[in-house]
Amino acid sequence: MKVKNKKNVAKAISAISKTHKIKRNKIKRLTDKKGKKKKISKKALIEVGLKNDKKKPKAKVESTQSIVNDSLVKLTNISYKGAPESSTPSLYKEQKKVDGDKTPVSFIKRMKDKLKGARFRYLNEQFYSSSSQEALLYFKKEPSAFKAYHNGYMQQVIQWPVKPLSVIIKQIKPILKKSNVNSPVVVADFGCGDAKLARTFPKVKIHSFDLVAVNQYVTAGDMAHTSLANGSVDIAVFCLSLMGTNLQSFIKEANRVLKTGGLMKIAEVESRFDNINTFIDSLVKYGFEKTKLDQTIEMFVFMDFKKTQDISKTALKKKLPVLELKPCIYKKR
Repeated sequence: MKVKNKKNVAKAISAISKTHKIKRNKIKRLTDKKGKKKKISKKALIEVGLKNDKKKPKAKVESTQSIVNDSLVKLTNISYKGAPESSTPSLYKEQKKVDGDKTPVSFIKRMKDKLKGARFRYLNEQFYSSSSQEALLYFKKEPSAFKAYHNGYMQQVIQWPVKPLSVIIKQIKPILKKSNVNSPVVVADFGCGDAKLARTFPKVKIHSFDLVAVNQYVTAGDMAHTSLANGSVDIAVFCLSLMGTNLQSFIKEANRVLKTGGLMKIAEVESRFDNINTFIDSLVKYGFEKTKLDQTIEMFVFMDFKKTQDISKTALKKKLPVLELKPCIYKKR
């Protein structure tokens, strides 16, 4: 605005001051008497020229669904070890592996293993609550049951800190090495399983007995009644095989087939004995004398006996004590 004289300049300054005064008054009305600012509306700020009326452009925000979809794509594009090949990406969880097996164990296989373990524990309990004759009849009707029991038993053996049969093999190895054609050492393995003893010493005459023959080394039948001749055996072995309600029949049979002075070796789970000395004292009445007792190996007891008397002729006349051991119940794993 052009100002030609001082009077007009004064009028212009007065007009500008008046305009600012009006604005200041408007702002003043927006505050209270104590000087505290009230909440000023956006409209009021625009009116006094303290806020721009122009609107900012809205930022583009991705939807939650879009974020979730992108995350899933990233996850499914990850290559998991052992995942099946497929053109369509898929999530695959690596399964637990069995020792020595490089392939994942499927859910179905794990369930089958649990069922096998359950069946083994059931059969094991039946062994301890029935006689050897009853067990033999059962396995003749259900031959697959023995295979299930044997497989379950072998799974248990793997987890033991020591293998009882391996201990026995180490102990009798020096004796068996002396066996020859002119002076053979004859062994009877009662409850042999897969006849590992006979397979370890193929040149030694070892008679292996069990309820079912899992291979050519095993003679199937009731080990309380074998076809061996009286006094024809040098060593009788019971490795975790004193099972059933008639285990005294096994000891009688061992006494019958052993030569006088022959060796009977017993390995059992330690928890099966209420009192080991009571068990040993009972075996004395069955014609045996204890020569060794080893309780130093974890979980197991190892006993050696020498046959001192033939009880085959006196067994019916003399009352023999009942031999009992507690069942060996395997825990669920």
